[in-house]
Amino acid sequence: MRKHPKPDLNTTDGVTLRRILAFFVDGVLIGVLGVPFILLGPVAGDLITLLFLSVYVLVGLIYALLLEGLLGYTPGKYLFGLVVVKSDGSQCTIPASMLRNLAWIIDALPTLNLVAMISIYLTDKDQRVGDLVADTIVAKQR
Repeated sequence: MRKHPKPDLNTTDGVTLRRILAFFVDGVLIGVLGVPFILLGPVAGDLITLLFLSVYVLVGLIYALLLEGLLGYTPGKYLFGLVVVKSDGSQCTIPASMLRNLAWIIDALPTLNLVAMISIYLTDKDQRVGDLVADTIVAKQR
């Protein structure tokens, strides 16, 4: 696995299916990472359970924030040959990754990813709201 693989900037169109598959792979991996928190929560009591759930949410955010900011991809994106870059083709940064992933609040939470899907289909470079806010794109790796 290479740090910040080179993007093929002409391949932003048609990556939607790969993005969806990568999202599911990453979701499974984040779920596996959360198993200890889920198992310990019911044993520990309400306050500790809330703490475990908070840590689990942070683990999920950090998973995407750091991996995309430091490497340019998550394991799911890497598996499907995708890389996150700035729209000019330069490397994704941690601040850009933070903006991109925090915007999931708009993309996903209120509508179960409907906003993200509509945005991807309406933009020329298949960008969801998080990509637009962070000035990033998801492209195929060269």
